[in-house]
Amino acid sequence: GTIGLLIPHEASYSLSGAYWSAIITAIAQEASRNNYSLMILTPSREDDLLAPIETVIRRRNVDGLIIGAEQIDPLMTARLIEEEIPFVFLGRNAQVQHYSVDVDNVGGSDRLVSLLADRGYRRIACLAGPSAYLYCQERLMGYHAALTRAGLSWSRVEHTAYTSGATRAAVAKLLAECPDMDGLFVTAGGDLLLDCVDMLRIAGMNIRKFGLGAFDDYRFFDYLDIPVCTVRQPLAALGSTAAQLLFQFLSGEKPSQVNHVLGVDLVLR
Repeated sequence: GTIGLLIPHEASYSLSGAYWSAIITAIAQEASRNNYSLMILTPSREDDLLAPIETVIRRRNVDGLIIGAEQIDPLMTARLIEEEIPFVFLGRNAQVQHYSVDVDNVGGSDRLVSLLADRGYRRIACLAGPSAYLYCQERLMGYHAALTRAGLSWSRVEHTAYTSGATRAAVAKLLAECPDMDGLFVTAGGDLLLDCVDMLRIAGMNIRKFGLGAFDDYRFFDYLDIPVCTVRQPLAALGSTAAQLLFQFLSGEKPSQVNHVLGVDLVLR
């Protein structure tokens, strides 16, 4: 009578932001409609996702899992398949092909960076998440595709872990090595974007004339004194679609579609 959501990040990071909160809400609602409870699982360390999976296998306390896919590997999925625990991915994984729900990472990034180029920005850098994550790779593909179409040869990419310190250091490096950049595409939003804004202000950049875009949208962006353009992901649909896929498995059905890719919206400010 319980399904699990395995978030592939420490609780202090994942549960403090709006992204996972919106997804958890949607999954919990879908679980309630099916008379199930929802258990939230997080690793104690970023590099130890196997531990909560082994705990689930040992305790048999969930009937199925929804798993954030970015850090999963073949060993982990093999353990779940061996133990006959149904699971569905949120996002996709470069190493493991499995039933998943994701968003249009390439297309959304392409549209957002194209917008910055159309507004006259010519030296648009990119601050990306970990290079091993498939969605970061896809968002970089969209970034480069937009620059190529706009005829812009200038590009610069810096990767960051999802911590304030690492993000601030990456932006400081961009500012030191690329003092002429006039725009920044950030492949995630929330506090990550706010750290970028802090560093731009500290560097004395004219933030109102700087092109800022982020692949995430939050309501508080409306109240910033700078025009941040964003890609809005359908977070509720991500969570509910993943839960519906899992409940198909639990009812003995095999979903007809393996990868569900949901469209995104461009939010102009």
